[in-house]
Amino acid sequence: MSMHIATRALIVLGTVALMLGALSCSQQEAATLEAPTYYADTVIKQVRNLISQGYEFLDAGDAEKAVAEFAKISDLTGSGLVREYHTACAYGRTDDKDNAFVWLDQLVANGYDMPEQLKQDGDFASLLDDPRFDKVVADAENNAATHGVSIAAGMPEYDTAEKRFTTEDEYEEWAKEQSSRIRSHRMFWSSSEYTKARIDLAARKLACLGQLKKDDTEFDYLLERVREASGLSSMYEAWGSVTGLVMKEVQAYKGSNTSEVNYRAGLAISMKYGADDPERNEAFIQAKTYLARVDDGTEYYGAAQALMVVNQLRQPDVDERQLGAELRMIAEKYMDEKGAYRIISTQFGPGTVEMLWPLALDKPDLGDKAISLNDYRGKVLLIDFWATWCGPCRAELPNLVQTYKDYHAKGLEIVSISLDYAERLDKDAYTKWIDGHEMNWCHTYDGEAWGTPLVKRYFVSSIPAAFLIGPDGSLVATGDECRGENLAENIEEALGSI
Repeated sequence: MSMHIATRALIVLGTVALMLGALSCSQQEAATLEAPTYYADTVIKQVRNLISQGYEFLDAGDAEKAVAEFAKISDLTGSGLVREYHTACAYGRTDDKDNAFVWLDQLVANGYDMPEQLKQDGDFASLLDDPRFDKVVADAENNAATHGVSIAAGMPEYDTAEKRFTTEDEYEEWAKEQSSRIRSHRMFWSSSEYTKARIDLAARKLACLGQLKKDDTEFDYLLERVREASGLSSMYEAWGSVTGLVMKEVQAYKGSNTSEVNYRAGLAISMKYGADDPERNEAFIQAKTYLARVDDGTEYYGAAQALMVVNQLRQPDVDERQLGAELRMIAEKYMDEKGAYRIISTQFGPGTVEMLWPLALDKPDLGDKAISLNDYRGKVLLIDFWATWCGPCRAELPNLVQTYKDYHAKGLEIVSISLDYAERLDKDAYTKWIDGHEMNWCHTYDGEAWGTPLVKRYFVSSIPAAFLIGPDGSLVATGDECRGENLAENIEEALGSI
């Protein structure tokens, strides 16, 4: 149920406006954003409970009670799209198409802007072939484009700090609290509202940081604006209009840290479009003009070189052999640089492992016995990066345990690379945990979590991350090919060569 509710965390909610920073900040120039509505913690908790209760009714087959629970949300928030979305889900799941579209039409008419969420939500599966659904998606896309204009217009600038700090620790604690407040509302907001809240917080943080650093001659306010802008989106999504916001800050920069600014500009342009957007390749060419200006010897040079090669690899009709050799050189030379690793792991990921294979597996097991790939010649080996704290890893675990039971006698071996934190789960507790969950195969554990050296070597940026090795030592499958039903299918194929 918790995962089901989590997939609905991207919902718009809006009524009584409470503008971020309005009580203590004045703007040097007209604001281009309207920050979204905030609610008391008690309201947030009540809405979450209503959503949870509604889906419990829906899971039990009582759509009428589910709709009634969702209706109560409006009593707490006034009018709001959160009720409309969940009500549409209830009717969609029960195949009541006419009522589902009544609520979906109202949803997009009131500004809902996440078309991908609509297409991926299983409760709308029965609606996908209906022409009315295409119109709803198109309306959501139009909403996203409209909202994106104000995001791309730029970051506000506040001339007064809403709070004054005497130490950086105080400032960081406050900034963390403000970020947490925004995250607590994530389940209510659309993508654009969430981004606007973060943009406004970035501007408020900069005002406070400027006041704290007013006597620091090395503080570069304009550089901090570039940094804040380029940190608004993740490396796992298209940046869209945020790229325009970053470029406004880049163009306004007048300082001497040009290598960093050029790198961040090249990154923003590279990330603007999704994988299926035809404008992506032209953006890669434009990004190269900035990335090529990053000076050798700076901390951004390796990342810039990596991004240029990765961008080329994602273009059509490229010489993968030549570019693969370049990527290998960059990976080996800049492996210890956080920026280069981040680019390669998030933007090319398993593709890098395929190009650079074979990669060493030189880690002791729980009994401190050294292991290596050569130990598994003639076997089918699954290398699995995971952690006990990882929800998706634990969700995949029953399938992994059953697969091991089904295929171990036929030649399957597993090596699980733990990304657990020593301060949360020491080695003895880890061993007890895996024994209790029938994970009766080889494990490595060093308590370093993401600092585990194999994480960098295998360019792992998220878990679970798995790599299936054939009896001859070749890389057979990676990523989603090693999960769910795909795992058994690929193991069967690999075992066929023994």
